[in-house]
Amino acid sequence: MVSDMDGDGRSRLGDFTERIRTGARRAFTQTASASAATEALPVGPSTRSLLPLRYLIKENGDGRYLSCTEASNIAVRLEPGLAVSASAARKYPRGTIFLDGAAQAEPFLDSAKGVYNLDHHEGCVRAFTLATCEQAMVLILKGLDLDDEGWTVWLNDPDLDAVLAVWLLLNHRRLAGDDATLREKIMPVVRLQGVIDAHGFELKGLTGFPPGLQERTLETIDALRAEELALKAEGAWATTDLLEYTRATLEAIDESVYTPGDFEGRNQIEELGRVRISPHRLAIACRSEAGIYEVEEQLREIHGDRLGLVVLQKDAATYTLRQVDPFLAAGLDRLYERLNLLDPAVAGEQRWGGSGDIGGSPRGRGTALALDEILNVCRWVYQSPSAGRRLAAVLGAATTALVALALAAAAGGGAVVAPGLLLAGGGQGRPWSALTLALLGIAATALGRRHRPGYYGWRWPRSWGFLALVPFAGLAVAAGGGWVPPAWLAGEGAGWSLLGLGAVLAGVLGIELLVHGAAHGILVTAFPVMLTTGRRFISVPNAVSAVIYAAALLVCLEPPAWLLTLANRASVGVAWVLGALAMGLLCGSVRERWGSVWAPVALHAVSALVVLGVFLALP
Repeated sequence: MVSDMDGDGRSRLGDFTERIRTGARRAFTQTASASAATEALPVGPSTRSLLPLRYLIKENGDGRYLSCTEASNIAVRLEPGLAVSASAARKYPRGTIFLDGAAQAEPFLDSAKGVYNLDHHEGCVRAFTLATCEQAMVLILKGLDLDDEGWTVWLNDPDLDAVLAVWLLLNHRRLAGDDATLREKIMPVVRLQGVIDAHGFELKGLTGFPPGLQERTLETIDALRAEELALKAEGAWATTDLLEYTRATLEAIDESVYTPGDFEGRNQIEELGRVRISPHRLAIACRSEAGIYEVEEQLREIHGDRLGLVVLQKDAATYTLRQVDPFLAAGLDRLYERLNLLDPAVAGEQRWGGSGDIGGSPRGRGTALALDEILNVCRWVYQSPSAGRRLAAVLGAATTALVALALAAAAGGGAVVAPGLLLAGGGQGRPWSALTLALLGIAATALGRRHRPGYYGWRWPRSWGFLALVPFAGLAVAAGGGWVPPAWLAGEGAGWSLLGLGAVLAGVLGIELLVHGAAHGILVTAFPVMLTTGRRFISVPNAVSAVIYAAALLVCLEPPAWLLTLANRASVGVAWVLGALAMGLLCGSVRERWGSVWAPVALHAVSALVVLGVFLALP
């Protein structure tokens, strides 16, 4: 991108709008068939303060861009020298518009792919082709839906032709409305600038304007171009912040065509993001000083039936939710549940909540979720993940566990696939396997938490009430369902040394973080789960995690010695499998109900120590 301007350049742009106001505004108001009230508006510094500042320069992961508060779904990106090839331009994401040479291709309208090139340089007869600003006006009046989802406008040089096209696209709603006043004001400038840009000054008579209109419109264009020409004459164009220059030019055009009355009764609403929550409905996040109902009313005027959900940001941690369409596939209650599951700031009674049609973030403390995370939750709740995504989550969870277990076995000197693989390395191999498993479990859960905060249960349990389930978990451990090597239950090997005890706890920590932290977290991205309040049920993530846990245990360990004393060998297998599944389901339920992966870690560890103590006490 361009470098920052020097002090003189910043001062020049700071005075830019003020310097061109008189000439540009006079020409516009004389040119248009405006009302007497419009023509009588004073021209002077006080007028500027009465118009809202609608153009903002923002920045995200893709760099700086310009947006308008009345069309915040349109991002204008300026990259000097940008020249996208014709083939590459057609492969850009849906909702892309190239302006005036940013794409080295003939002008095209690819509605199927949602990519447009407004240009009159390459692949066309320039003398017979409208300039970029006129093409933009035709696109708007022909009904291009610029309110649907997001758009990105690319330009490589902010000459007046391109900047006029940007202004038209950002003001498309007002231009396409029933009131023709704005079109009557701006069209002479668009038409004359288009003729000049395509054919040169000598053919400006192609407009067919009467002499007086032609002269006044040319004065307007000269006023709008004066700063560009001055910067280029001084050699300062290359060091000018061209995005800031574009913003200043857009404000100057606003000053020339709008009056304070054009914005009366309209709240300033800055759109912050949007997601599709059904084939025909949008969730729109915005910021405004107005209340939720005033914002809803104004957004309804713009989006009509497409408006399904409003997320109003009052500050970085405070949001109001309003479900506009009562017939969506889900309600706010389900949205509250999902937000409470994923929001690290939720604690006790400080939760997302409200009624079925309006609610908000936890009172007092607010939310720790970022706006894009909130919007992703909205999309997830109202438009459930596809079957393909859910299958991918199951496969991802199983693969994560399998790879970690194989690495742990290899670290202990065991075979990668063999019954009792964590035991295959002998007495010295077991501690290394357990330690490796613990490190892998911590790494996988922490990494997942970093990329998808809230899904992996990396928070303290809401209480310690789950310890009341130790007797039930202890029975599962005794049946071979705990991550405890059976030889240690029989008192074999090194006995109960500090190293052996540490290996047991490390193994429990590792398998729980791996299964009910990492694998469970992957599954939560695609499936609903049981919550800390509400009905109890076995969720898909819990069931799949339990199967992964049981399979890992049956492959990595061996049945307890006391089970092997049973006469019926089939009973040994059934009891062992049931014990492993029961332990997996119980720990998974605790993980979901107490909202923390540390709850099953603690339950498993305490249960294992209790059972080991009981076996030690036996003669």
